[in-house]
Amino acid sequence: MRWEKYHTVWAIMIFGWVTNYMVRSSLSPLLIPILQEFKLTYAQAGILATAFFYAYTFMQLPAGHLGDRLGRKVVLILCTSWWGLMSLLTGLAHSFASLFVFRFLTGVGEGAYFSNDRPIISAYTPEKKRGLGQGISFVGLGIGMFIGISLAGWISDQWGWRSVFILYAFPSFLASFLIYRLIDEPPKTKKKDEAEVEKSGKPSYFLIFKNRDLWLLYLGGIPAIYALWVVGTWAPAMFKEIGVESLAQSSFYSSLLGISAIPGLSLTGFVSDRLARKGRGRKGVIAIEFFLISFCMLALGYGLKVKMNIYLFIILFFMAGFFIWGHWAAFYALLPDIVPYEILGTAYGLTNTIHFTGSLIAPWMTGWVKDVTASFSWGLYLAAIFCMLGGILVLIVRPAFRFGKEPSMIGNAGF
Repeated sequence: MRWEKYHTVWAIMIFGWVTNYMVRSSLSPLLIPILQEFKLTYAQAGILATAFFYAYTFMQLPAGHLGDRLGRKVVLILCTSWWGLMSLLTGLAHSFASLFVFRFLTGVGEGAYFSNDRPIISAYTPEKKRGLGQGISFVGLGIGMFIGISLAGWISDQWGWRSVFILYAFPSFLASFLIYRLIDEPPKTKKKDEAEVEKSGKPSYFLIFKNRDLWLLYLGGIPAIYALWVVGTWAPAMFKEIGVESLAQSSFYSSLLGISAIPGLSLTGFVSDRLARKGRGRKGVIAIEFFLISFCMLALGYGLKVKMNIYLFIILFFMAGFFIWGHWAAFYALLPDIVPYEILGTAYGLTNTIHFTGSLIAPWMTGWVKDVTASFSWGLYLAAIFCMLGGILVLIVRPAFRFGKEPSMIGNAGF
C-alpha cells in the first residue's frame, strides 16, 4: 500500500492522542500514593480525578466552534502545548488544592483536541475508509493509556508520583511541533458539498441542537464514557482488591485497557465501513457493542465479589476495553454521515460535551460506592445497567430497531 497524505495525518493525530492519554491516565495508578499522602477517602480521590473532566467536558463545544470558525490547526497546536505545561506544573504541586487546580487546567487543554482532531481526520480520509480512519487514528488513546498507566506505577515506585507528570510533559511539546510542521489546515468546505452550500447557504449551527437522531446519539453515548472512567480511574485499585499487591503490577494489568483499543477500534471501524457500504448503517454495531460492554461489566463485578481467577479477570477486563473503545470508530464515522462538514467540529464538540458528563460522575460515584460497600462490584454493576440503556437509545436512531442507513442532515432540515 502506498503511503498517502492521509496516512501522515493519521500518524500525527495518533501521536497527539498518545501524549494526551499519557498525561490524562497517569493519575489513575497515582491515586493510591496521592490518597495516602493527602489522607483522602476514596470519594475525595474520585473528586480529584473528576477535576480534569469538568474542564475537559465543557471545553468540547466552544473548542469545536472555534475550530469551525478560525481553523483547527492553530487550536491543536495551542492545546497540545498547554496540556504539556500543565503536566509539568502538576508535577510541582505540593498541596491538594494546587493539584486539583492543575488537573482542572489540564482538562482545559485536552478538551480542545477532540473536536478539532476528528474533523481533520474526516477531511483527509477517503469516504470509503471513514470508519477505518476514525478507528486507526484513535488508537493513540489506547496506546497512550497503556504507556501512561504501565509506566506511571514503575516511575512512581522509583522516583515518586510527581516525577511521572514531569516526564510525561515533554512528548506533548513534540506533538505540538509535529502538528505545526506537518499538518495543513483543511478546506472549510468539502468539494462534494459545495453545490449544496451554494444552493441553500451555509448550514445553521442550530441544526445540531434540534435533530432527533443526534440527541439519541448524544444521550446514548454517555454510559460508555461512564464505563470507561469507572475502570480507567479505578482499575489499579480493583486489581489490588482482587489480590494484586504491587502497584507496578496492578498498573501494568490496568494498562491492558489501553492495548484493547488497538484491535477494538480497528476491527469495529472496518466492520462499520462494510455495513455502511452495503446500506446497513452503523448504529447496529454500536448498539451491539454497548450490550457487550454491559455483559463484561456485570462479569467483572461478579469476579471481584467471588475473587475470580486473576487471568480470567484480566481477559474480561481486556474484552470490556475492546468494546468500550471499539464502538467509537463506528460512532465517530457516523457523525460525518449525518452532519454537514461545515459544522462538523461543533457537532463533535457538542457530542463529546454531553458524553463526558458520564466522566463527571463515574470516578466520584464509584469511589463513594467503594466507601459504602467496601467493594467496587456495585460500581461495575451500575455501569452495566447504564450501558444497557445506552444501547437501547442508539437502536432508536432511525431506522429504529433495524439495520439501515441513518438519515443525513445534508441538504435538509435533519428532522
